[in-house]
Amino acid sequence: MKMKRAILSVILCIILIYSTACGNSGKTDTAGQTTTGDTASAAKEVSFPLKESATLTMWCGFNVNASKVMSDFSGSHVFQEMEKITNTKIKFIHPAIGQEVEQFNLMIASNEYPDMVMGGISFYAGGGDKAVADGIFIKLNDLIAKYAPNYSKLLANNPDAARQCSSDNSIMSAILPIMRQDNLCWHGPSIRADWLKETGLDTPVTISDWEEMLTAMKKNHPDSTPLIFNFAGAPVGEGFKNRGEDHWGVFLSAYGMGPSLYNDNGTVKLGAIQPGYKDYLELINRWYKNGLIDADFPARDEEGLNAIITSGKAGAMVGSVDIASNLFGSQKIDYVTAPYPVLKEGDKINYRAFDAVASPIANSVSISTQCKNPEIAVAWLDYAFSEKGSLLYNFGLEGEGYTLQEGKPVFTDTVLNNPDISTETALFLYKMQSFPQLRYGAYANPGTLRKPAVMEQKIAWTEQCTADLAMPPVTLTADEAKAYSSIMSTANVYRNEMVLKFIMGAESLDKFDSYVKQMDKMGINDAIKIYQDALGRYLKR
Repeated sequence: MKMKRAILSVILCIILIYSTACGNSGKTDTAGQTTTGDTASAAKEVSFPLKESATLTMWCGFNVNASKVMSDFSGSHVFQEMEKITNTKIKFIHPAIGQEVEQFNLMIASNEYPDMVMGGISFYAGGGDKAVADGIFIKLNDLIAKYAPNYSKLLANNPDAARQCSSDNSIMSAILPIMRQDNLCWHGPSIRADWLKETGLDTPVTISDWEEMLTAMKKNHPDSTPLIFNFAGAPVGEGFKNRGEDHWGVFLSAYGMGPSLYNDNGTVKLGAIQPGYKDYLELINRWYKNGLIDADFPARDEEGLNAIITSGKAGAMVGSVDIASNLFGSQKIDYVTAPYPVLKEGDKINYRAFDAVASPIANSVSISTQCKNPEIAVAWLDYAFSEKGSLLYNFGLEGEGYTLQEGKPVFTDTVLNNPDISTETALFLYKMQSFPQLRYGAYANPGTLRKPAVMEQKIAWTEQCTADLAMPPVTLTADEAKAYSSIMSTANVYRNEMVLKFIMGAESLDKFDSYVKQMDKMGINDAIKIYQDALGRYLKR
């Protein structure tokens, strides 16, 4: 495998060198951008800082933590510095938090697009290829080759990134974040230490251990919510509150499956129709009836979930260990992490929180066909993949966000221990957690670095579990996407309604087989086959 990847890397490098020699006779300037010489395409020259200032508009989701210190992302010190470096101002257009999909669709329907759109390839029905075919986004291949030397070099040197940053038709419809190295598992179960000690039990390992512990917590604290599922970081509409399952498979993975669509050794399956899913629902239904999980989970937003912990009424949380650390820590409550639960000791877990090399797709940025200066937009985006740009986005401004120690960036107390703002807010004020960039992952997460135990916990989950069942970021053809969307627009509504009814007891689990048959009638197996075909193409890229 290593030999194949090495060969592919060499081939990609040769292709890049050849295309650069033939189509771009320019050089790279000190800001890491390409300046073009006389070419047949008469491409514009882009050299930062621009001689004449430029303004670009960007539609992108906002963040509730960022909103505490800024009205839009122009308040970030990273983008203020980017404006100085590039002489390019970005005007941000933010949809209401939680209404990204609806407002994206309204924007598309208006036929008036900003210069850049974040997350568009995940929001657009049919994906990036369809958005290009429909004249919404620009096909970026040539622009990237000419104006994104840093991004291009990364793709040439990383076959997995190259596979994930273009479609089966070799179309680049967006610039995606790229990981420097495999990221650590950051999502799992955390338990309030004092409540665990009260039970007299050890840290739970199996599902039955968890039930015993949660039951004891409820007995000791009758007005508590022993377990909550924090959906921070999950795609819109895919948290426990919407689907009755944790987006990253904690608890569900114990039954040998992944949430939603997953890849079982080359065969695509849907967790919600597997026989073992009924066993999972029986468990969660029992926990719901016994008050072991949040009685109001379908209506609870992220702030409401956080408030359960900060009010001292939660015994355990499934979610980001960084968030768990901060929430429990804000109340000076010690916590411990538990391994991903299994049915019996010794079982393997093959689905966990993971990051693709080019991820998250929601942070990708596309260039619209109405952008008058797409070469500036691409060059501006490319800066985040240079060494200087990567440091800026991941760690902030040198001297403010970080200092170099033995050649390595180390966060300052302004980020790690700021008495005025939370670490979650610092992620967006002093550095930039979102947006396409060359990512350091956990190694640039202040919450992780501030607390060595958090890093240890992430490493432990990574070593315990594999992500073998995870679906890679496949792409669908326009026709496939249309067919899949047609099926899932109704099947997902039905699936979510039934799963929540099963959990809350509004429907008996005796009807599970009837539910699976109805999903079949709605075309779910046709939808699965669409992804099966897409997975086959992805593996052949």
